[in-house]
Formats: sequence, C-alpha cells, structure tokens
Amino acid sequence: MPIAWAISLRYLRSARGGGALSFITWVSVLGVGLGVAALVVAMAVMNGYQANLVRAMAGALPHLSLLSQAKDASATRTEMEALVRKELDVAGFSPFVMDELLVRAPGQAKETIQGIMLRGIDPQAEGNWREFLAFFDGGTSDWTQLAPAERERRAAALLQGLQGHDDGDVPILLSHILARKLGVAVGDRLTPLRLPAPGEGFSPAPMSRRLRVLGYIDTGIVTFDELVVVADLAQARALLPAPGAVDSLGVRLVRPLEALQAAQRMRNAIALRDVSGWYVYSWMESNAGLFQVIRLQKSMLFLILMLIVVIAFFGMVSALIMLVVEKGKEIAVLRALGLAARHIHRVFLLQGVLIGLIGTLAGLALGLAICWALATFPVIDIPPGVYPGSDTLPVAVSPWDVALVVGGSLLVCVAATAFPARKAMRMPPVQGLRFR
Repeated sequence: MPIAWAISLRYLRSARGGGALSFITWVSVLGVGLGVAALVVAMAVMNGYQANLVRAMAGALPHLSLLSQAKDASATRTEMEALVRKELDVAGFSPFVMDELLVRAPGQAKETIQGIMLRGIDPQAEGNWREFLAFFDGGTSDWTQLAPAERERRAAALLQGLQGHDDGDVPILLSHILARKLGVAVGDRLTPLRLPAPGEGFSPAPMSRRLRVLGYIDTGIVTFDELVVVADLAQARALLPAPGAVDSLGVRLVRPLEALQAAQRMRNAIALRDVSGWYVYSWMESNAGLFQVIRLQKSMLFLILMLIVVIAFFGMVSALIMLVVEKGKEIAVLRALGLAARHIHRVFLLQGVLIGLIGTLAGLALGLAICWALATFPVIDIPPGVYPGSDTLPVAVSPWDVALVVGGSLLVCVAATAFPARKAMRMPPVQGLRFR
C-alpha cells in the first residue's frame, strides 16, 4: 500500500486527542451523509412530481396540436398527417375539436352563465390509451380502491357512453372541480347557449340539445380540470357552432419531452411548403410557465440543501486543521526521515477525501433507502389532487441527479482539504519538534 494511503487510513481509524478529534471527524462524516441523503430524496420527489405532471398532461392533451382554420387551410388533415409522419417520430394521431361554449346549470338564474371549453375527442385514436383511461372516474367514491382491470372496464364503459343515446343529449365528462363550480353531479344536464347573431338582441339563446353529465375526468392539472369538458368527437362536431375546427389534429410523439423541438420542426416544414391556415403549438409551450416554476424550485432546493454539505465543510476544515496541529511531531519525523513534502500534502488530502467519500456513500445509501421506502410503502398520505395523476408521494430517482449530488459533495469535501493539506506540507520539521 502506498505510504500516503497507509498513513491516511491510520489517522482515520485511530482515536486522537482523547477521542475528541475523532468525534469531530465522524460528525463531519455524518454531516456530509445527511446532506447527501436529503439532496437525493428531495431531487427524487421533485422528479416524481414532474414525471406525474408530464404523465397527466400527456394523458389529457396531445403532445403536439395542429389547429386548422377550415376556410383558410390549404391542406387537408390527411395531408398534414403525411407531413407530420415525414418530419417526426409519431406514436399516434387523434383528431379533435376544441372551442369555447357558454352553459347554464340547472337551478341557476338565467343570467348566471359559465364559460367552458368543450373538447371533442376520439378515444380510439388516442396513442396513450391506457394512461388516458386512468384519469376517468365513473362517479364512485371507491374509485381509487378498484382493481386496475375493473377500473379500466368502467372507464371503457364511460367512453362508450360518450357516443350518445336516443334521448338526444350530448354526454360529457368533466372534473370534480368544475362539477362543484357548476353545482351538478352525474345525471344532471347543462344547457348550452348560442351567442346571438346580429340583430337578435344581446342575450344568449339556449340550444336545442343539452349536455348530460356522464362521469368525471380528473387529470390533477387545475387549469385543465376547472375549464375543460370532454365529449365524443362526433357529438361535439354537431354541437359546436364552428364545425370546421374538427380538422384540428393531435399528435402523440414517441419522445414527449422533445415536443418543443418537434413543434419548431413542423413550423419550419409548413413554412417551406407554403401551407396556410395551420398553426402548431406543443403541450410544453402551453404550460411553459408551470415547467419553468418546477425547474426553478428544483434548482433552489438543490442549492438550499447543499448548504448542509457546506456546513459539514467547516467541520471538516476544523477537524483537519486540528489533526495537522496534533500530528506536527509525526510530520516532522516523517520529513526528517526523507518523506517529500508532496507526500505529506497527499496524506491530508486523502484524509479529507476519505471523510467525504465515506459520508457521501453512506448518505447515498440512506437516501436511496428512503426513496425506496417512500415508493413502496404508504409512509405519507397525500390528499387527492395534490399531485397530478397520483394520490401517493411520487418518487423518481434520476441517475443524473445522483451523479450531480455525489460530484458536488465530493467537490466540496476536496475543497475543504486544500488549506489543511497545504498547511501540513509547508510545516518546517524543526517547528514540529521544537515544542514536543
């Protein structure tokens, strides 16, 4: 074993100064370990929240939306599908219609009107079919307790019911948030209102068909849930005042997180082919503010929790300086026997690296164990709706985040050893022996 390693391990194992210095050293190890564990758990929870958010949005919205103004569109939906397939890696297509609508709930005064966004979908065309089903709720209070197969069966029955019945009503699905706002439940009917044409006055007129609440759809995305009502594509096409909007096209990508780049590629392709009347936007652009907040929170959380490791940095510095002072005689003897100054420097540098490495690995093991426990057992009860798409604390360990935490911790520990190691290297042998 190289002499620098042998001496470093000896200093780490042995009790020094009546045990006080050894205690300070292991407190530094504990501080590094706790800091690393806290960082690993915090990053995993933030990743889990973002992953659930992406899953919820990807289940409720297309990754890429191509909106058509039928009168101005110079290409059909079929032609746009061919263009998209040529430019992007596509998992599936889903035509849709989405438009604003005014509704009046039963029991409300005529003047009390609520605006909604009616979205007509073709569930059979959804690329992310099973994830989409997971967000449907048939109105049962024990929905979350159902087996996955039973939940999917009931959800499929709901979607089948969206195609309509002989009563002429348009079946819809809406969130619990919007249902409470409108004061409706399953089986209730909403009256859609038509904006008056010029010369017809100022009051919206009721349409001939009504909307009937068939069930609930909760994505956990508040901005979506409090506004959007889902209906079958054919039913929505017949109801909405702008039938041309059904030419709009939803695209599901193989890599949803590349939606920004995909949207820009489609814009460039449309511009090169001089296609008019089609507008492209991605689901990440629609929620850019939300993702920016998540990234900012994750960065700030990393910096704040990294302060725990920085605090351990000061403990390591003090412990190593005390070690240099205590081992002054040994340093002098080693120098007198011919050990080079660079080897003395290496001894104390390795001492700090070993403290940081032991603390980092112990903290990493503790953090991963906590993440496993949070993901496996119902340790923390989360109220429904706090995390999109999940009622349990989401945990997702990222190898990149683990590497960042481990690298940052080791970098701090190496920085903590720089001054004590240089102090030991520059200590004259005579000074170490004079007062011993």
